Amino acid sequence: MKIVHVVETWTGGIATYVQTLAAKQRDLGHDITLLCDTSKMEGGLKIDGIEVADYRSSRNPARFSSISKALQLRIASLHADVVHCHSSFPGMYVRLRNHPGAKVLYTPHAWSFLKTDVTTPAKLAYGLVERVLAQRCDRILCMSFDELRAARKYRIPADKIEFIYTGIAPDERFQIPEYRAETNSTKVGYFGRLDYQKGFDVVLEALPLLDARLEIHAFGAAVRGGIEAGNDTRITYHGWLDAAGTRRAMHEMDVIVVPSRWEGLALVPIEAMRAGKVIVVSGESSLPEQVIHGYNGVILRELTGRCLAENLNRLTLDECRRMGANARHVFESTFQIDRFLNTLMSCYERP
Repeated sequence: MKIVHVVETWTGGIATYVQTLAAKQRDLGHDITLLCDTSKMEGGLKIDGIEVADYRSSRNPARFSSISKALQLRIASLHADVVHCHSSFPGMYVRLRNHPGAKVLYTPHAWSFLKTDVTTPAKLAYGLVERVLAQRCDRILCMSFDELRAARKYRIPADKIEFIYTGIAPDERFQIPEYRAETNSTKVGYFGRLDYQKGFDVVLEALPLLDARLEIHAFGAAVRGGIEAGNDTRITYHGWLDAAGTRRAMHEMDVIVVPSRWEGLALVPIEAMRAGKVIVVSGESSLPEQVIHGYNGVILRELTGRCLAENLNRLTLDECRRMGANARHVFESTFQIDRFLNTLMSCYERP
């Protein structure tokens, strides 16, 4: 099967999701091409056995039609059996045109109308666009019950929707973390874009209220709508890491915070659970679907720096270890790659 994945930027959760998916599909013997805007990739992209093709994206409405036409021609030249577009803008570019002979699937990775920083009229407009474009694809893949509820609210056709929980590959070298006898400090990790959606401002707001034993580490960078990081010495910035670096960094943390305001289904909590780490998440969007409060993590009652600080200050290393072991169990029972891939490939192959 010839599969073409269409993405815009190559950072954060979408990059992890698509890279994992494409590599697994390659291993199954499929012919994979990644269509992306290489100008928005830091350090380029190379995945063994996967072709990378370029296109130029834009947020300028005057260019949407020409971008869509260019993608239509490129997809036709690739003789795709399946076109899988990821996030709002690639989903729009692809679905503005017909693609004869190809099945078109769309994963929103958080509907545009889930945003909390836009007006109600804007959300209604986004919903209208998504409702119209839904008729121009075969399936829409939602990754959380929150996305399903939002799709129903904005009247996205139910017969187009498929629900699939995301899965990622296990870490074969996983071990329950040992105590760090040399220190009583607790390492808190934040992984992702330093922006409003991801709640990085909440982390900064919490800093003055945190106990001295808490070490805060941020792994990521501002992309669009970034939050000014400042120069507070209580937080250490590490920049973006590749997949292997992210795995190593998570193993070094005691707790992972995910204070996002909206998500499709966030990958950071899944990666943290794979690493056997307790997660502290906001009560927004799909995040409560991934955490059983007090079992594998903590759900914040309110999304404020004070609430985040209070919950981090209460966590002991013993609790981190106990809930981290539970988190690994949740990962193994719910978020394994094989279950996700089998369900997804059935969507690709279904007439």
